Amino acid sequence: MLRNYLKITFRNIAGNKTYTAINVAGLATGMCVCFFALLYVRFELSYDTYHKKADLIYRLVTDVRTASGVEYKSTVGAMARTIQDALPEVQQSTRIFPDYLIVKKDNDVFGEEKIAYADSSIFSVFTLPLVSGNPATVFNAAYNIVLSETAAKRYFGKTDAVGQKLLLNGNDPAYVTGVMKDMPVNSHFRTDILVSMKTLGSEWEDNWKRFFFYSYLVLPENADIPALNAKITKLVKDHTDQSKSQYSLFLEPLKRVYLEGNPRGSRGGTSVAGSWTNVYIFSIVALLVLFIACFNFVNLTTAYSIRRMKEIGVRKVLGGKRKQLIFQFLTDAVTISAIAAFFGILLVIILLPAFNSIIGKKIIADNVQLMGMLSLLLPGALVLGLLAGAYPAFFLSGTSPVQNLKGKIGTAGTGLTLRKSLVVAQFCVSVVLITATMVVYRQLDFMKNHEPGFKKDHRLVIDYQFDGRVSNQPERFKQQFGHVTSGGKISMSSCFPGKVNHTFPTKIENKDSDLQEFQADAYFIDHDFLNQFGIEMAAGRPFKMNLSSDSTEAMIINEAACKALGFANAEQALGKRFQQLSRQGVIVGVTRDFHFQSFQEKVKPLTFRIAPGFFTYLTLDVPSMNLSSTVDKLKGQWQKLVPDMPFIYSFADEAYHAQYEAEERFGALFVCMAALAIILSCLGLMGLSALSITQRTKEIGVRKVLGASVAAVFGLLTKDFLLLVLTALIIGTPLAWYVMNKWLQTFAYRIEVRAWILISAGAMVVLVALLTVSIQSIKAALMNPVKSLKSD
Repeated sequence: MLRNYLKITFRNIAGNKTYTAINVAGLATGMCVCFFALLYVRFELSYDTYHKKADLIYRLVTDVRTASGVEYKSTVGAMARTIQDALPEVQQSTRIFPDYLIVKKDNDVFGEEKIAYADSSIFSVFTLPLVSGNPATVFNAAYNIVLSETAAKRYFGKTDAVGQKLLLNGNDPAYVTGVMKDMPVNSHFRTDILVSMKTLGSEWEDNWKRFFFYSYLVLPENADIPALNAKITKLVKDHTDQSKSQYSLFLEPLKRVYLEGNPRGSRGGTSVAGSWTNVYIFSIVALLVLFIACFNFVNLTTAYSIRRMKEIGVRKVLGGKRKQLIFQFLTDAVTISAIAAFFGILLVIILLPAFNSIIGKKIIADNVQLMGMLSLLLPGALVLGLLAGAYPAFFLSGTSPVQNLKGKIGTAGTGLTLRKSLVVAQFCVSVVLITATMVVYRQLDFMKNHEPGFKKDHRLVIDYQFDGRVSNQPERFKQQFGHVTSGGKISMSSCFPGKVNHTFPTKIENKDSDLQEFQADAYFIDHDFLNQFGIEMAAGRPFKMNLSSDSTEAMIINEAACKALGFANAEQALGKRFQQLSRQGVIVGVTRDFHFQSFQEKVKPLTFRIAPGFFTYLTLDVPSMNLSSTVDKLKGQWQKLVPDMPFIYSFADEAYHAQYEAEERFGALFVCMAALAIILSCLGLMGLSALSITQRTKEIGVRKVLGASVAAVFGLLTKDFLLLVLTALIIGTPLAWYVMNKWLQTFAYRIEVRAWILISAGAMVVLVALLTVSIQSIKAALMNPVKSLKSD
């Protein structure tokens, strides 16, 4: 019997190629989108789960509350050791200190490399298997390093690199004591080089002020985390002066750090963070796309099965049972679903590189893993075929033989209401997705192109890694490079807008004349920095070259710092005392607020001081004409001045825009999914219009015989569908406004969802729907009435 069912199925497929192609394309697209969403969600949820002790590892973090608000910090160097010694619940601890250094091998300089200083216990806490070297002894001394297999091949051309020497920052010899397997991509911190923590020296061990370390604790199962948080907070309070700021410490489960942990700054950028919002959005949109594809299948199957009404009637008259008809329709559905799964698999294989490129990650390790995941599509196709084919099977098999032999099918009742409701739902989704796409891209454009309060264009920044040869001879380097850039402005600094920066505990005299402590972003700059970046003064003055006291006793702050200190205006801050690190002095100027971080965050308190020892960036104004030639000349000049230091450069505007890379990827994925959902919605509308027109063929013929024009018939056929779309607009527009306003609340500076965006989205939906319905309606309106009436 199954063989006969399949024969009939393939005969119907061959006889209705257009219908089959649309169904297969819709289902294949829906499966492909859902598969990619499954891969994405699975990958995002898999971060750090590969560690054997993943369920027992917690990251220790610190919230520093000051009068200016809460700063989200990592930990200081002394915390992990102190806590492990004091609390028996803590079984193990380890720390990493993310950084980046220049790595040199013989005469080859490899430029900026992300590294992390680490305790030897890192190998017993985390699952980082060594392919060579003993984990108990690899960090016995300072300047012992462990390379990943990739790094070992990059530097030495082989994985057996133990005993080899590298120079860190071009000066310090470091020796390879071990090689580890590459860290998986789904790690919230990832590096190719681990350096013994002993390299930093003992000064960091007892430091309770610099929050540069990531600390991790191993706890027993079912540990009382809230109680431990309280114990740790109290323990740290006993070792710190919290009269001006309060530290609250928390333990974050390792598996939740990536998606739920607040960003904790690091100069090296080794740590990454994800977003539950993105996981939810892509999951929901993918399910909506699959729902639309399934509905299209139901709709098109119902529409095109009218041609089989006489066949069904004959089967019933000759004794065919309803369950046999149901089985036949389900066989049709499952077969088409299986064909769609095959094409869906091809789509996945073809589009996987593009998908990886859009999200910026390789989420499938190898082809074996890919094939294993793709095998899930086969049982999925079976289930999908049964679910999507159930309504047509039970609906069509339940009609009476008389209706079947006349070639008629009911046009009223719950079936029609359901189909119309689903069309409304489809276009509600389309309205929301089109609106969301427009809002996402307008918000991204706003963040990237809105005036940030400083000049970022045509500025080339060289990272010279704190090299004293540059910092100690600023005028020489400025003079030499000034010849190349035709006298353009040049400055030196510890940071520039858009780069990750450190904060430092800072005390400044507030409006009540008390020294108020808070964590402030600190820029260490020379006399030319503010002028070069076009940062305006709100009060006071910039640093002056002819005032030697400015280099030791002066500080400039921004307006946000003034507000945090309680001043009503910038002038009130002038002359106030400050303490930062080992320096004391007075405030000589206040800059206007500028966005030195992304528009997702409010402008925070920022301080400026002259401190050449912290300088690592050399910023040059470069002409827009012949830029590549200018860069080549600068590189040549650099190699003459510092021959063993690589020419590591970037552009200030590119670094600033790089902050929005995640949003750009989110927007690109959203556009793809929105476009697919709209295309599939149009297929659904096409199916419903085909069904309606097929049922009204004779009515159209009678109207044309009685003198109805093509325009009148076209208006008759499109009116009902446009009414459905308008209903979707009435429901979807306020929903889109609400959803996107909620999303925009996550940005400190944002656009508004204006009426023209909603109107534009609605107009696009109406236009697309009208074009879709017109394909069927014009064809029906132009049909010869003799042809439509001759069958009865």
